[in-house]
Amino acid sequence: MATVILHARTDIGFVRTNNEDSYFADPERGLAIVADGMGGHAGGEVASKIAVDTISEQLKSPDSMWPFGRAQRERKLIVSSVRLANRRVRDAAQQDTSLAGMGTTVVVLWVRGGRAHVAHVGDSRIYRYRKGGLVQLTRDHSWPSEDGSMRNVLTRAVGAEDNVEIDHRLLDVLSGDIFLLCSDGLTRPVGDEGIVRALREFNKGEEASQRLVDLAKENGAPDNVTVVLAYC
Repeated sequence: MATVILHARTDIGFVRTNNEDSYFADPERGLAIVADGMGGHAGGEVASKIAVDTISEQLKSPDSMWPFGRAQRERKLIVSSVRLANRRVRDAAQQDTSLAGMGTTVVVLWVRGGRAHVAHVGDSRIYRYRKGGLVQLTRDHSWPSEDGSMRNVLTRAVGAEDNVEIDHRLLDVLSGDIFLLCSDGLTRPVGDEGIVRALREFNKGEEASQRLVDLAKENGAPDNVTVVLAYC
């Protein structure tokens, strides 16, 4: 398995009264998850935590040592874990009326040897930074809001419907690749150009992750900000 170094940071920002983002980072498993919750009262916090906890507990190495079909087994495990998270979020909302309508985005990066699984629901993103170039690996599941506000309207979210559609990609990993998982609290105020500048300027993951959060705050941080950098 490839060695992965992970650096994660989250910040409440300047507008929100609570942090509805959750994340998980385990370098030994090469696993990183970011979820951006939504919902009244404490719903967003609850939904994102359920998603992250469920997916992280499910994504363990398949027991079989048989190499053939391993990537397919891993993909099925990711998909089933997100579906389980969807069911648990909906169950929690049904059991507590104060959590009604809650949901969450989720992005998952699972580096397995020389390959990486990328899965997502919603508008949180995963990027790959390779040899000075930044590529967005996920597609936002959202529509621009009619009133032009910062927040777009999600077309997919974990917990929104009984069934959830999950996008998945399997990519080759090269030594020196950097993957960035983030909530839209980073991408909206900072943008791709700001992300590239931060990754070019700071070689160390701890400094780069802090700089990305600082950039969001320098631009008003209208939402919670969460970043996880994975160095391969």
